[in-house]
Amino acid sequence: MRGTIFYVLLLAFVFAGGKVFANNDSFEIVKPLSLGVYDEDYASIVIKRLDDSMQRVTILFDDNTTKVIETKEKRKIYCSTVKLKLGNNKITLVGYDKAGDMTVKEINLYYRSEIYEGFNYAPDGYKRNFFHTDKNEKLCSSCHNMKEDKKTSRTKHIKKSEINAREFDILEDPEKSNCYQCHKTVTFRKNGHAPAVNFLCTECHTGRSGEFNAQYEGKSKYLMPDPIMNRCFSCHEGVKEKWFSNTSEHGPLRSGRCNKCHNPHSSPNEFHLRKPIWELCTTCHDEKASGKHVIGSFVFGRNKGGHPTKGRPDPSRPGRELVCSSCHNPHGSNGIYLLRTNGKDTYSVCRRCHKK
Repeated sequence: MRGTIFYVLLLAFVFAGGKVFANNDSFEIVKPLSLGVYDEDYASIVIKRLDDSMQRVTILFDDNTTKVIETKEKRKIYCSTVKLKLGNNKITLVGYDKAGDMTVKEINLYYRSEIYEGFNYAPDGYKRNFFHTDKNEKLCSSCHNMKEDKKTSRTKHIKKSEINAREFDILEDPEKSNCYQCHKTVTFRKNGHAPAVNFLCTECHTGRSGEFNAQYEGKSKYLMPDPIMNRCFSCHEGVKEKWFSNTSEHGPLRSGRCNKCHNPHSSPNEFHLRKPIWELCTTCHDEKASGKHVIGSFVFGRNKGGHPTKGRPDPSRPGRELVCSSCHNPHGSNGIYLLRTNGKDTYSVCRRCHKK
């Protein structure tokens, strides 16, 4: 609908005497390339002004919102961070020159997510593109310091603790990170992950690939290995032995894909999860999504049809809601079915709440 309205107005402008140059070179979209794939819900748009008469660029999104970039004298490169919705995002950029003429260009970006049905995979023709190449960074260097953050007088030292398996040098002020200006938005959600909010980006973005993204090796100096597990255990070393000694295993952990469930930057949900716990679990275990589970003949009046899995207080954890992890440990256990018990005795889990 937004696109229809926009183009009706565009035609009205033309008939009124204005000119539209769809392929004019008044500006160039440096990043992102159209048909690009994103695994986060933010993208940075970088444009290069080629015509000094261009005064502004309006970015139009397919949800009826707009964003304006005002140009400045002698400045050639401009950037803006935009939020993506799941699936395809049609983004129209309109450049206006001093005469009122317009240049129109479009890009399509796809935000995919493994935990949302229908958006697991990008359509044919879409592909991952990487910005951090020497050529692209040279364009940005007029405004941004494109070098990696190094240990300087601006850093402080963090010693080992129960949380950190090793020592770190972190910036006194993360906003002074060379990465901050362009990538700050991914850390602004309610629950931030310590390496991300402290802009220790290269702890995870090592430039190396893993088994599941080997095809991208060498494409970017800030590539992140997939699976990411070994990077996670460089900090969370204390749980590695415990988790991998469990007799009941959970697929995402065993495959080393911690970031399938957790967002390594930040999240509105506890534990940096990509969805609230119950919704996240039933994304894969959709056969449990009725809200009732366990004993099918559980016929207490209010629970007829099974044991509730949500919408009730959790007696074993006062102040918290009943969710899948009330009974199951998502990182594995020594009980069957990932239950928070040892061996085959399932009733010890029941007794966590039903003590009488």
